[in-house]
Amino acid sequence: MYKYHSSSRFYITDSLIAIVMSVGFGYVGVTVTGNIAAQISVVIVTVLLSLWFVIRARDRVIDVEFKEQFIVVNQIFKNEITRIHYESIVALEFISVHRGPTINKIKFLYKEKSESIRFRTIAHGTEFIDFVKWIKAKNDKIIVSVYPSDDYMNFRLQEEYGFNYRKVPK
Repeated sequence: MYKYHSSSRFYITDSLIAIVMSVGFGYVGVTVTGNIAAQISVVIVTVLLSLWFVIRARDRVIDVEFKEQFIVVNQIFKNEITRIHYESIVALEFISVHRGPTINKIKFLYKEKSESIRFRTIAHGTEFIDFVKWIKAKNDKIIVSVYPSDDYMNFRLQEEYGFNYRKVPK
C-alpha cells in the first residue's frame, strides 16, 4: 500500500501539442516551397523532430508511488520499475511555474550516479507540508527547496522549520 502517489503523464499532452505544431510548421514549409529538395528536407526534419518528441515523452512519463520502505518509479511506456530507497534521496524541490503545473523534483543517488525525476506535485498547501514531514521522517538529510523563492510554499516551510532570512547585498 502506498501513502502518496503522483505521475508525470502531463508530458504526454505536451509532446502531442509539440508534434502537432511541428507537423503544422512542416506542412506550411512544404506547401510554401516549390523546390522538391527543400520539401523533402522539410519532411525529414519534421519526422525527426516528431520522433524526438515521442522518445523524449517515452522516457519522461512515469508513475511514482511513495511506499513505507522505498519509492517505486514505474516508467509507463518502457515497462521498467525502479525502486529508490529513502536513504538515497538527496533533495526534494517544489517548483511552481506561472501557467503551468506545479511539479516536484527528487534528486537521488542510483547505482552511484546522481539522477532526478520530475512529476506533478504530491500535494498543495498543508498537505505538502505533511508530505515533507513524512519524507523527512524517512531521511532527515533531504534538502527541501522551493522555486521560485518568493512562492507561498517557501513561507509555509519557513513557518514550519524556522525562518531563514536572506542577506541582501548592499
